[in-house]
Amino acid sequence: MADALSRAPASDPQTTDLKFINEVIAYIRRTIEILPASAQKLDEIRQAQETDTELSEIRKHCLNGWPGYMPQNPLLQQYFKNRQHLTIVDDLLFYDDRIVIPLQLRLDTLNRLHEGHQGVTKCQALARTSVWWPNITGQIEEMVRKCQTCSKLRPAAKEPLLPSSIPDRPWSRLGMDLFELKGKTYLIVVDYLSRWIDMRPFHQLSSAATINAIKSVFATHGIPDVVMSDNGPQFSSYEFQKFAENYGFTHTTSSPKFPQSNGEAERAVQTLKNLLKKSDDPYLALLTYRSTPIHNGLAPSEILMGRKLRTRLPVHPSTLQPTLLNKELWKKKEEDYKEKQRLNYNARHAVKTPPNLNPGDSVFIKDMQTPGQILERHNSPRSFIVRTEKGTLRRNQSHLVATPGAAPPTPRRTPHQNCQPAKPTPPALPVPPATVATPGMTTRSGRAVKAPDKLNL
Repeated sequence: MADALSRAPASDPQTTDLKFINEVIAYIRRTIEILPASAQKLDEIRQAQETDTELSEIRKHCLNGWPGYMPQNPLLQQYFKNRQHLTIVDDLLFYDDRIVIPLQLRLDTLNRLHEGHQGVTKCQALARTSVWWPNITGQIEEMVRKCQTCSKLRPAAKEPLLPSSIPDRPWSRLGMDLFELKGKTYLIVVDYLSRWIDMRPFHQLSSAATINAIKSVFATHGIPDVVMSDNGPQFSSYEFQKFAENYGFTHTTSSPKFPQSNGEAERAVQTLKNLLKKSDDPYLALLTYRSTPIHNGLAPSEILMGRKLRTRLPVHPSTLQPTLLNKELWKKKEEDYKEKQRLNYNARHAVKTPPNLNPGDSVFIKDMQTPGQILERHNSPRSFIVRTEKGTLRRNQSHLVATPGAAPPTPRRTPHQNCQPAKPTPPALPVPPATVATPGMTTRSGRAVKAPDKLNL
């Protein structure tokens, strides 16, 4: 191995060495000249560097030499780790060819980097062309994440799929929906377990007509435990609420403007529309669908009624006899199928776990383009009750964007704002009846508004 003296310079600098030094100095000065900053701005940065506590210490080390180790000072550790990149040119502290920004100018620099409201990658790439300070990449990420303008316009990432639970028995949980095709309105009912689809056409689009069509389905297969529907006026009316109470089933609704939460009914609508468009006899096509095995190897009729249906295909009479099904076997197949669906969906859409939203958080409602505030969680997954200037409403988390630091909206107290009653406050000391303030909303004249007794969505 070579000793130290064999590496010592044996002569004075040569012409080539001096030429190389001049080239380096010329390159550094050229770097300063092409910086995207005016001479006035460079003077401001230079003065701020001299008065900054951290950078004034770093400038001394760059001029006088760095110590062998840095004392346990967390403020200077990041500079010490990058000391080979730090230098002073024309009384300016540089990180390679990037200006080191002092603390008092960093917020303004961050705002300048994000003037075009570009994403994290673009802002970091722009910063790499001119400025540097410790943890600049992390601060850029935090700045873009908290930018309210970017949050409002940022496309929502797909959320992980939440498969529906498997009912314990057939016709226990139903999905319902209305659709229109070729000028006719249809009610569709699908069983969550067997995928049995029932269809009822009707002409009058009202709650009474919808209820009569549902009654005819219930008269055939019985009353379910739970009915899932959207928030259409036929299902959210007072008549339908009383119908659910009289027949003894629970009515739940999907998140407004989020049909994916009632996916079974939406998929059944698509299937039935294809049958109606392609078939001359839609009822014969529906019979074929009910008799065709699905993913678990059983036909919807076998799961629902324990027997196969006779179709136009030739079949031995013995196969039409009712049979007992192996419930554990096909339920295991159903669970495997749903798990496979979940994994495929998550991988195909590159899903991301949504951030936690808590009561009191400020949000921006994308479908309404208005700010709001989380009041409480709804009993449905990823569904929240949100307060806006126009009142309270329910939205899925996919429609909400967290806006930290935004001021909560102030509800407008107008005569027609009776869609959501205010929560009553506990009474104070007894007062005469004439001066008792009724909890809730009031008109402009001061009269208390009584909220209507209807379905609270």
